[in-house]
Amino acid sequence: MMDIIVVNNAVAAMKKNVFETMDLNLLRVFAMLMLEGNVTRAADKLCLTQSAVSNSLKRLRSTFDDALFERTVYGIDPTPAARDLWQRLAPHYRAIGQELHPGAIDAAHFQGAFTISMSDYTSARVMPKLSVYLQTHAPGVRIRAVPYSVLNLQQHLEREGADLALGTNLDDTRQAKELRTHALWPIHTTCFMRRGHPLARGVFSLERFLTARHVDVLLPGMTSTIYDTLLSEHGYSRNLVITLNQYNDVLSLIAGSDYIGVVPASLIDLCPERSKLHRREPPIRMPVRSLVMTWHQRHDSRPAHVWLRKIVAELFTSGASGMESGAPDSQLSLRA
Repeated sequence: MMDIIVVNNAVAAMKKNVFETMDLNLLRVFAMLMLEGNVTRAADKLCLTQSAVSNSLKRLRSTFDDALFERTVYGIDPTPAARDLWQRLAPHYRAIGQELHPGAIDAAHFQGAFTISMSDYTSARVMPKLSVYLQTHAPGVRIRAVPYSVLNLQQHLEREGADLALGTNLDDTRQAKELRTHALWPIHTTCFMRRGHPLARGVFSLERFLTARHVDVLLPGMTSTIYDTLLSEHGYSRNLVITLNQYNDVLSLIAGSDYIGVVPASLIDLCPERSKLHRREPPIRMPVRSLVMTWHQRHDSRPAHVWLRKIVAELFTSGASGMESGAPDSQLSLRA
């Protein structure tokens, strides 16, 4: 019994130290043999002679104490041990190759996770389309969505693990030299109210507008709503009664009350109460803003990151995505 324990311990120690003692170049040969199933083709891909690959295979067999491949009339077949080893090594082998070889992303086999910072407004427009794309083209990719905060955006991208941020940035964020941006779609802002609201008819004067009961959205990190900042620049203030921390419920609140709200026009596209709403251009209009993709410069050349940015840009850049429509229809007029 003692002899068996000693032998088992020796085998376990040998297996445990394989990584420390083996020539890691052998892993490239092993991977190519698994992918090609033929010694000659593997040698061509590796730019090695066939004898060099055969010699490496002998060393691999010695290292793992298994034949690994058996010759057939078509080439070579991996043994069960080789298949099991490749199943465990393949994701890591591909990940290393993708990090070291720009443009080498194999989306169908890529294994990776990305953290994206975005508000509920952005998530509702991005995640359904992005998730369908990933399910079809890159099933090994995982996405973690985290709240969007203007105040801590640079820190979040630089030190706290967010790969991308999707949102409307403030001037100080856009000017940060460490951050890069790509504009996705324009955000048009309009004033929503319930159908039959006293302000839905007649002259929409600045006085009537400012004294109405307003609702707006204040995202984390913001000390003032974007529209209140604009009004302040013009020397005005409004009767802001309610501030929410997300966009999901703002139109439902407006549809069932006498509150009005100056919010993104495209909120109407996903609103179940759209038939109950009316919109008018506010007396002081909000300039068109862009929803942008933002990332830290250290990711500029990372192949996986470049790939993700390319996909987001292709799916959601204005013109290709049809984003931010909010178009008027028979039940939602621009003006009385």
